[in-house]
Amino acid sequence: MKQSILIFSAILLGVLLPYGYLITFLIKYSLIVMLFFAFLAIKFSFKIFSVKHFIIVTANLLLPVLFYFLALPFGKNLALTAFVISIPPTAAAAPVLAQFMRTDVAFVTAAVLITNPAIAFFIPTVLPWLMPVTTPILFLEVLIPVMTVVGVPLILSALIKKISISATQKILRFKIVAFYLFLFNVWLACGNATHFLRNEGSDSVALIPQVFLLTILICVLSFQLGQRMVKKEIALAGSLSLGRKNTMFGLWLALTFVNPVVALGPICYIIMQNIYNSYQLMMVEKKQRTLLEPATQSTSGD
Repeated sequence: MKQSILIFSAILLGVLLPYGYLITFLIKYSLIVMLFFAFLAIKFSFKIFSVKHFIIVTANLLLPVLFYFLALPFGKNLALTAFVISIPPTAAAAPVLAQFMRTDVAFVTAAVLITNPAIAFFIPTVLPWLMPVTTPILFLEVLIPVMTVVGVPLILSALIKKISISATQKILRFKIVAFYLFLFNVWLACGNATHFLRNEGSDSVALIPQVFLLTILICVLSFQLGQRMVKKEIALAGSLSLGRKNTMFGLWLALTFVNPVVALGPICYIIMQNIYNSYQLMMVEKKQRTLLEPATQSTSGD
């Protein structure tokens, strides 16, 4: 309950004190630290990749095109918004959330590693087909930033684990830092969203109800589909792999290659996915308390 309340508080602070737009560049570095702790806590091998990951990445590639054509009758801007909302790869922060939710961190990490390069290849191919773009989207322009965020902590954590087990254990004592950085990112992202909406013109404001409804549908559907694509034991891991999006990538894509109105989509998704994740955390904590209650009653009975 405490974690979910803190996330809701970070969202509220982002709305009331929307100054995160001034320090957006810090998201990259805080994600690197968060991922470092997440990667340090797990053992890596090629076994973390499975057929399920190819199902996840296929869904991540095909669903945006499907959503685009389903929304097209309601207008080109709304269709492009649907595409930009759903195309981002698995967020670099998803393994951190998997850790908090006590689900398979390795599965979610593998999803991050496989979806990011896949989307980086896919975007330059499909976006010009959906709409003419004046600025060419270079593969390396997308790949290098996302793989830096994932690759630096991955390599660093692997080196530390290889060099010293005791150093690894000592560093992991401070893993709570990752959660506070996550809260910082939520505040920063929601602050960005609020600032953008306050400073945009009437065209963007008029689209808000439609975009918000579209975002809710795509967000819930993505999390639910991801959950059903994997085994029941790792349902939350599957949910995070498809539902927890790299919204900063979507925002960059909209503002750089589409238009500012379409940027409303990823902005709304920032808020929706954090609300959904806080709900998931609440359910995990509730389940944990339910499991602990019989043991507590048994102890008191003795």
